[in-house]
Amino acid sequence: TVTSNSLSDGLSDTGNSPAIQPYFELAKNGFYAGLSATNLKDDVGNRAELDLALGYRGETGSGLGYDLGYTQHFYDKTHAASSELAVSLGVPVTDRLSVSGEVSYDLAEKTFGESVGAEFVLADAWTLHADIGRADPSASVNWGAGVGYALDDRTTLDFQVQDTATTSPLVALSVNFAFGDASK
Repeated sequence: TVTSNSLSDGLSDTGNSPAIQPYFELAKNGFYAGLSATNLKDDVGNRAELDLALGYRGETGSGLGYDLGYTQHFYDKTHAASSELAVSLGVPVTDRLSVSGEVSYDLAEKTFGESVGAEFVLADAWTLHADIGRADPSASVNWGAGVGYALDDRTTLDFQVQDTATTSPLVALSVNFAFGDASK
C-alpha cells in the first residue's frame, strides 16, 4: 500500500505525511503468518514500525467470516514492543451489504478496544465503507468513511476520511497492490 496519510483510529500515524506499507503473508488451511512495515512519525521519535501477525481465519457455510489474531508491534527508536489479541466477525446482510465487528485487547495496556463497520457494494468496482469504534476505554470515539474502486483484481484505490470526537477530520488516498495468489 502507498498512502497519502496513514490513518488509524482517527489519527495520523505519519504526521499527515505519505507512507509506504508493504505486507507479506503466508496462509495454509486458515492459519496465517504476516509481516508488515510502515514509516511513521510519532511523539517519541519513532520513524518505523514492524508488525508480526499470527492467526486463524475462515468462513462458515452461512457466510459468517471470522479472524482470531495476535499482532506484535515493534518500533525503531524506542525499541518498544506492544501486542494485541483481536477477534473479528463479518457477515453479509444482503448480496451488497456486509457488517463487521472487532474486539481487541492490548496486552501491555490491559485495555479493550472495539469497532463496528459496514461495507456496501455500489457497482462492480465501487464500494462504500464506514466504521466507528474506540481504541481503548479512555480514548475518544473514532469514525471513518470512504469509497473504494477496484482497478482490476490486484489494484484498488481507496479514499477515506477519519475523525475522532476531539480532533479535526483527516483524509487519505491509498493505492493497494496485491502480488501472488491472494485467494489462498
